[in-house]
Amino acid sequence: MSGFSFGFSGEDIDVDEADASNYNGLEAPSTAQDVSSLPALVQAEVHDMRDWLSSLPSQISYSTIPIKRAEGDPLLLGRREIFDIRAQLMAEDSIDQDNATLIAHLEEGDITPNFYEGGFKTWECALDLAKLLADENQFQVSRSSDAERNSHVVELGSGTAMPSLALFAKKLSEPKTELSSHQGKTYLTFADYNAAVLRLVTLPNILLTWSACTSQPAATTSDNKDDDMLLDITPELVEAFQTDLAQRGIIINFISGAWSPAFVDLAFSPVAQSPMMTLVLASETIYSPASLQAFTDTLVELLRRSGTMEASTSKAYIAAKRVYFGVGGGVDEFLEVLKGSTGGELAVSEKVDIKSEGVGRVILEISSK
Repeated sequence: MSGFSFGFSGEDIDVDEADASNYNGLEAPSTAQDVSSLPALVQAEVHDMRDWLSSLPSQISYSTIPIKRAEGDPLLLGRREIFDIRAQLMAEDSIDQDNATLIAHLEEGDITPNFYEGGFKTWECALDLAKLLADENQFQVSRSSDAERNSHVVELGSGTAMPSLALFAKKLSEPKTELSSHQGKTYLTFADYNAAVLRLVTLPNILLTWSACTSQPAATTSDNKDDDMLLDITPELVEAFQTDLAQRGIIINFISGAWSPAFVDLAFSPVAQSPMMTLVLASETIYSPASLQAFTDTLVELLRRSGTMEASTSKAYIAAKRVYFGVGGGVDEFLEVLKGSTGGELAVSEKVDIKSEGVGRVILEISSK
C-alpha cells in the first residue's frame, strides 16, 4: 500500500483566523510537483502519550470552539493558538531539532507533501463532522454486548482533531456515577502524518478539551487577545487528566507517518484481542487524485480489520467538499476508487449535504450492506 498524505498546494480555509461559525470555503490552487522531488515518506510510528505530556510547556494559550447540539449545552472543544505553537517550536529549535522550516510553514500556511501536511490548522469540513458527531449517539453508557461496550475511534489526518474531540467531550459529559467496573473501553487513535502536529496540537487540544469539560479551575485570561485563555500545566493537572481517563476507560493512542500496512497494524495493536465497534473519521482527505487510491486502501483495510465487511456495527464518516477545484479530487472520484477497491460491497450514503455559497460539502457514511 502506498503512502498517503495531504497534498494541497495552496491554502484552504483556515478557521484559526475566523469565527468558527462563519467560515467560507476557498478553492485550493493547483501546482504540479514531480513526485521524485518529494522527501521520502515518513514510516508509521506509535507514540506514548506520557512522553509527550512531560514535554508540555508550563502554560498553553488557547480558545474554545462551541459545537452546538440539538439538545443540551454546546460542546466546548479546546484549540491551542497558532502563536503559542510557534513559541514552543522556536524555544525547541536547535541544531539537533531544526524547526525553522516548520515555523515557516506555520506562519505562511503552506503545505509541502511528505513534509508538512496542514495539521496545525482547523479545516472547515472537520467542523462539519464535529457538528454531526455532537448529535450522534455513537457511544451509549449501557450496551448489550462486549462488542458494543468497547469502542474504537480512528481519526485519519487528525490535525487539530475537532471530530474526535466532539466525541471525547460527549464521553466526558457522562456522569461518573454511571461508570462501573463493567463499562466498556473507548480507544481513541489520533493519526497524523506529522508527529510534531500530534505533539504540539492534537495532544494539547485533548488536554484543553478535558479541562473545559471537567471544569478545571486553572484557566485564566491571557493579555494576548480578549478571547484567549491560559491553562497552567501543572503536575497535578496532568496527573488528574491521566487518572480521569483511566477511570472512564478512555485509552488514547497516537500514530504518525504515512499510510501503510504497518500503519493499520499499529492502529489495531492496542485493541487486537477486544471485540468492539470501530468508527473511522476523516475530513478533507480526498482532494487529490494522486492520493485517492492510497487513502481508500487504508480506509478499507481499517474497516475490514474491524469486521465491517461481515455486517458489524462499524462504519466510517468522510467529510469533504464535493469538488476540489484546481486539484482534481472530490466525492465522485473517491466513490469511483472505493467501488473499484471493494467491488461495491460497502454501502455509501450521504449523511449530511451542506449547500453553501461556495463549493458544496458532504459527509459520507460508509458501512456494510
